[in-house]
Amino acid sequence: MRRLIAVVAGLVIATATIAQAATPEEVLNEPGVDEEVPSASAGYVAWSANSEARPNHYNSYVMADEGSAVRVNPGGTHSHGAAIDGTTVVYDEDTGDDADLKFFDAASESRTEPPDGVNTANWEYRPSLSGDQLLFTRSNGNRVDFRDAWNKVVLFDLSTVTSTVLSKLPIRTNYLVSGQVNGDWATFESCSVRRGEFSECQVHLYDISTDTLTEVTNPGMQQYAGGVSADGTVYLVRQRNRDHWVCGKATKVVRMDGGNGTVIATLPEGKEIFNMFAFDQGGSTTLYMDPTRCRNGMGGISRIVSADTATL
Repeated sequence: MRRLIAVVAGLVIATATIAQAATPEEVLNEPGVDEEVPSASAGYVAWSANSEARPNHYNSYVMADEGSAVRVNPGGTHSHGAAIDGTTVVYDEDTGDDADLKFFDAASESRTEPPDGVNTANWEYRPSLSGDQLLFTRSNGNRVDFRDAWNKVVLFDLSTVTSTVLSKLPIRTNYLVSGQVNGDWATFESCSVRRGEFSECQVHLYDISTDTLTEVTNPGMQQYAGGVSADGTVYLVRQRNRDHWVCGKATKVVRMDGGNGTVIATLPEGKEIFNMFAFDQGGSTTLYMDPTRCRNGMGGISRIVSADTATL
């Protein structure tokens, strides 16, 4: 939701610390820098960030435990999103004229191309990777009249080199972006867009093995930033405002474990989250997120350990 909101609604987002959270831990918070779109694997964390010197230029990074950040996209390019599985980072590489997906090995620091069919003449971005399953957003908004432009959420099987379109919506009236793929599950979010307002925001869950798409239970509020654990438990952001999304309006982190879910963290007014990633290890789930402050556009990376059992 983050990049399009900045363009359509003219909103400014930024760093925050979760209030009343279930044992949140700050992972990254460089002053004057916006850090966003976190993901993690055993021994690594990946994210995207700008710099004080170039606030409009984003790169993607990976860092080993106790190591230093390594930029994954080459010089002369932008990258607004990356995700890691094992030592493989998938990231979007924006040249200004096009955006494609690339692979980066965190151990060897080498770059490779994805199979044919992943990248097209359209823009591919906001990827997530789990084994052979690659989830991303594809947009033709840069190629055609905006009135005919669309976004698609695509699930690509790297082993069979086949793809499935999970959703397709017109950019003019809808927001649509990929979330996380994890094992047999994938998430994405959608909103209606009217005169710069985002409403009817929903998180969707796709069961890969049964080819079943469902809308995550929503008690009539705005829901977005859905991550998913390997057992299919969805973690999402929910806000109280029923009519339309407002940055930092009674924002809550919710674990969907039955009924309307369990609130595991709340944010103070004026603070927001746009991306979450569920990392499973040792029988529990650590939830990574990019808490932000709505007034100045800077953000950091935090996590909730044992999010699968956490409560307020």
